[in-house]
Formats: sequence, structure tokens, C-alpha cells
Amino acid sequence: MTIEELKEYFDSASLPDEIQITVYMHIFNMPKFLQANIAALERWNKELEKCPSYHHLINLKKALESQ
Repeated sequence: MTIEELKEYFDSASLPDEIQITVYMHIFNMPKFLQANIAALERWNKELEKCPSYHHLINLKKALESQ
């Protein structure tokens, strides 16, 4: 999944204010979480799949789809 595809997904998805993704990952401020992780992806110069922010966003997407 590309950065643009992730942006489009989160722009069109119905997002809760907060969500518990895993035992150790609880998002309390969705807009800030998305902004920070997308900005990190845009600055990433290596393979996208090696970026921690990419995995955070993919995990969020999976959690939203399983609700």
C-alpha cells in the first residue's frame, strides 16, 4: 500500500476519537497520530515497509476494518 493509498483510506474512513489497537498501542488523539505518522512516512527515504510509522498505520487500518 502506498502513502497516497493510506492517505485516501484515512481521509474517507470513519475514524473514532480513540482506539485500542493492541495491549501496548492505544491512540488517544487520532488526528495527531495520523498527522505524525504520515509526515514520518513522507520523510522516509528507505523501503516503505521498513518504516515503523508504516506499520503503525497498517495496524490502525486493520483495527478499523475489524470493528
